[in-house]
Amino acid sequence: MLDVSSLLKYSTAVKMQKNTIVIKEGAQMPYSMYVILSGTVRVVKNYGEFNQTIVATLSPGDFFGEMSLFLLKPRSATVITAEECVILEINQSNVYEVMENSPQMLYTIVKTLCVRVDALNSRVRGDLTITTP
Repeated sequence: MLDVSSLLKYSTAVKMQKNTIVIKEGAQMPYSMYVILSGTVRVVKNYGEFNQTIVATLSPGDFFGEMSLFLLKPRSATVITAEECVILEINQSNVYEVMENSPQMLYTIVKTLCVRVDALNSRVRGDLTITTP
């Protein structure tokens, strides 16, 4: 979980209504990551199609969009608000300043990515136990 209070001076907070698409699968721009301040979002593969799958539900303190920001690749999923949300946007122009001034955020991102890779490895191996931070 991120301490978002220090991030407010380096990012933009946006209030979003329920069922708002924050990012769309396949989109290339903007290259930003987002931190949830309030509310929840759903991460969905194949949004709006017959094989739509909710792959995660994220809540305050969680973040998403980091892969696109750091790898400059198209979005791998659609993220839609499940309720009214306030979300911080960290973009290319301020991500280095955020990281420099919030080492805790950098640590949290690295730890979360490691947990996600470990969970993926467990699924590939067929393990049923997945640990979270």
